[in-house]
Amino acid sequence: IYSRQTESLRKLAQRGRGWDKVAIATAFKITMLEGTEVVFIVIAVGSGGVGLLVPASVGALAELLVVVLLGFVVHKPLASIPENTLKFMVGVLLSAFGAFWVGEGMGLRWPGQDWSILGLVAGFLIIALIATSLCRARFAARDAAKR
Repeated sequence: IYSRQTESLRKLAQRGRGWDKVAIATAFKITMLEGTEVVFIVIAVGSGGVGLLVPASVGALAELLVVVLLGFVVHKPLASIPENTLKFMVGVLLSAFGAFWVGEGMGLRWPGQDWSILGLVAGFLIIALIATSLCRARFAARDAAKR
């Protein structure tokens, strides 16, 4: 399905001349989603006590500047990493940080405190690599059976 969708989007992009409208729309939607997330975080932190909304807002603006600057700096090196590998690693990191923050929210005391995130990253990476290998073996067996 992914290959078919990717191919149809490439064909759509090749038909038009000039800017890739699908890519621009997708980037806009992603940026809006992330921007909305930051707004919710700023509101949540700002509602935590008196006088926290301004520092939270300043922090969000500082984050925006840092991300834009990093985008310019690391654009070329990141472009050389295969897209699926990059997505795989981002998924592992998001899963590890998400598990950590859910635990924190539930009052869990992590061994090693914030350092336990490294253990979570390693655990999620190992599980993801095993699952990926099992899926590849299963699909290879299915394809061999079709022949």
